[in-house]
Amino acid sequence: MKRKERLIRERHRTPSKFEHVIFAAFFLSGLAGLMHEVVWAKLLVPLIGAAAHAQAAVLAVFMGGLAIGAVLIGRLSDRIDRPLRIYVILELLIGIYGLLLPLLVQAGALGYVSLATHFFESAGIKILLRFALAIAVVLLPAILMGGTLPLLARHLIGRVTETRRQVARLYGLNSLGAVVGAGIAGFVTLPLFGVYVSLVLASVLNLAAGALVLRPAAREAASAGAAQQRDKRSKGAKKRKDSTASYRPAQYVVTLVALALSGFAAMGYEVLFTRIIALSFGSSAYSFTVMLMSFITGIALGSLVISRLKVKRPLWVLAVSQLAVVVALLAATPLVSRLPYEIGLLRIGMQNNPFGFELYQLGKALRICAVLLLPTMCLGFSFPLVAQIQARHPHQIGARVGSTYAWNTLGNVFGVMVTSLLLLPWLGLLGGFHFNLALNFIAGLALLVVAREVEGKRRVFAGAAAAFAVVVYLAVGTGWPDTVNFATNHLRLRLGPDPALGLKDRLSHPASSFESWKQVFVARETESKFFDEDSHATVLVAEKFGDRLLFINSKPDASSLRDLDTQILIAHAPLFLKPQAKTLLVIGHGSGVTAGSALRHPIERVDIVEISRAVLNADPFFAQANYGVLADARTRVHVDDGQSFLRTVPRGYDVIISEPTNPWIAGVGGLFTVEFFELARSRLNPGGVFTVWIQAYEQNDAGVELVCRTLGSVFPHVMVFGDNDLSNLVAVASMSPIEPDFGQMEQRFGDPAVRVDLARMGISNLPGLLSHHRVSQGRFPTLVGPGPLNTVGHERLEYATPRSMFKGEDSMFFDRSDPLIQGVDLDSDILLDRYIAYRLAVGRPMSRQDFEETARYTETMLGYGSEVSKAIMARAERADTR
Repeated sequence: MKRKERLIRERHRTPSKFEHVIFAAFFLSGLAGLMHEVVWAKLLVPLIGAAAHAQAAVLAVFMGGLAIGAVLIGRLSDRIDRPLRIYVILELLIGIYGLLLPLLVQAGALGYVSLATHFFESAGIKILLRFALAIAVVLLPAILMGGTLPLLARHLIGRVTETRRQVARLYGLNSLGAVVGAGIAGFVTLPLFGVYVSLVLASVLNLAAGALVLRPAAREAASAGAAQQRDKRSKGAKKRKDSTASYRPAQYVVTLVALALSGFAAMGYEVLFTRIIALSFGSSAYSFTVMLMSFITGIALGSLVISRLKVKRPLWVLAVSQLAVVVALLAATPLVSRLPYEIGLLRIGMQNNPFGFELYQLGKALRICAVLLLPTMCLGFSFPLVAQIQARHPHQIGARVGSTYAWNTLGNVFGVMVTSLLLLPWLGLLGGFHFNLALNFIAGLALLVVAREVEGKRRVFAGAAAAFAVVVYLAVGTGWPDTVNFATNHLRLRLGPDPALGLKDRLSHPASSFESWKQVFVARETESKFFDEDSHATVLVAEKFGDRLLFINSKPDASSLRDLDTQILIAHAPLFLKPQAKTLLVIGHGSGVTAGSALRHPIERVDIVEISRAVLNADPFFAQANYGVLADARTRVHVDDGQSFLRTVPRGYDVIISEPTNPWIAGVGGLFTVEFFELARSRLNPGGVFTVWIQAYEQNDAGVELVCRTLGSVFPHVMVFGDNDLSNLVAVASMSPIEPDFGQMEQRFGDPAVRVDLARMGISNLPGLLSHHRVSQGRFPTLVGPGPLNTVGHERLEYATPRSMFKGEDSMFFDRSDPLIQGVDLDSDILLDRYIAYRLAVGRPMSRQDFEETARYTETMLGYGSEVSKAIMARAERADTR
């Protein structure tokens, strides 16, 4: 009998070296899992788009798959004697699936695009199709991933009393792996090598995790006979206590519900703080990576801490941890309100450091941790503690751990979907924050009420906890989001006060104090005209110095005056080159000025695609500037992502205008890829033109050349227009040579509606408009040499431009060879010179008044206005000598 008992114990006595190997494997599994999640989303975005509901669908399917796998495979693990062998098989299958995923995505894309195109006008069906594609691609590997935790728990846990410690260690190490995976993907593999190398690396790590466990699995097989003896003995034996406490049915139910509420709130906080980070730090991919790493770090540390503690009253600890989340987050709100200011000081301090950008990211992480580390650690207590409470019998460890994990994960699913799709649009940042705090508060109070450990004093504890939270809430107030929500253009603060300035001027500098910063960068109540929040962005319209500006996540994106020239130019440049155009697509609404200016031409239909409904809600405040474009009978509005729209729209266009925001913002780089340009090309009618805005400010020469090279790889004929300092470029591209018809141009310029609109730029004659053309179709290929392209597989632009934004670099790529700025070529093939020649050929040479009128227009412009004016007058002098 003693020998039998020894064999029974041996089944669950894993040598320490093998235990360490198992934990190392699960660390690698977490690392690979996070990389897979990031890469899978990037592979699906070009298909289903970056719209909030599409991204929520992918995440919901992924997390739902984790929950399904945890339940199904958790139950299975209790009926098998070799859970490690199944774990090895799962890791190998996940790795192999990852390697095959690009092919599976391509196969799924064929069916999705065909059906989505057929049901293009049915928004509900398109959403269901996106869910279906996500299910087809993501669900199976997610189920396999979800089964790994209960399998390892089943192997490592021999007694119920070990559940909390082992589950916490597994969960904590897996989460730490996810932190490292986020860092490797966000800072190394995606920027340097792209999606497919990242996917292969993640898959190899899964294979490595499985390989690590091969030896422990072999040892497990050797002890399978002992396991069978344990099963027989346990079934025939009378009840043997294997728990530190027994719980009532109500307590089991309440702990699971509390875990689900905690899981909901955890993902809700992640969504809300992602928005806070976008407003405070900028919406770059690096900012979001730092945010994700910091958030998961707290969860991981919380799990590891709880694994080291001796917890005799898990219900009590669980309840207190939920209330501690509420108090910690409320207490941290003053720090949150200062984040935009603090990050500005950090940006100033890192400008001259050779590793400034890297240290800048580290500084971001430290500031996020200062806010989130304590509350996320408390959130990290939840799952291991509930797993301990739910574990009731050694033969049900896998099922209990799996089902507990599923409750937590399902809470995560609803947390991300409800917070992003409902709470942010309906309640805003503050309301969403309060809603999720309420969930933790309710969970904590419910646990206190049912906790047997505080049976006699539960009302006192509940009342004291509620009173304390209320006091903290009243102490910090509700105005803390104002400096985050109403910050405007603060991301361009890069210089501190000049030491040569007087004391008064130095003190008034925004970097001198938080109050000075607010005076400069936070919109006052008298300036704010509109404020709205949706699933994608926080949108503010403010009026400053007579200019009405549209801020999206604190960055200025459009205006009624400052950006007027570019917004009008991008509309008229393609339509003067293709005056017969009847159908138009505009991607990115902004202030609506571009679409409104385009409709000054005889366009029969314009489709406007805008991803943010809040931007569309702001349109009435720009109605005077955009001629009430949304009320025009020719306008159709589509709330969607540009990539998804182009992939499924069943009609073609004569002109497509892509006017996205700056490419340093996460996700925008996808609108400058080979694949996106190919999509646009496929939706052009014969002879149609594609027009795209290219940012030359806060971007270096390599970035501008990358965009132009990528565009040129798809369209053989490209001409470039620019404003007078060439910081905003407008590229017009076509598959066939673009032949300007100057006679039709003159006729179109004579249209009163067009002429009045161009007069807003100060243009009074056709040569003034043509003076914005700087690079001809013939010259464009000579400027853009061979080199890498921006592709979906390797979005170089998304990771390169945040560095330029941080440094404030400006590209001089076109400036150095511009024929008007340099003034060396009086016979170039730019449109202005061709028009001068055309007028001469038809017997109507341009008069000196024409030249002077054009020169006066350029002289009033900023940047290279005087140089361009001199070049135009040089052409006038030559015309006088003929």
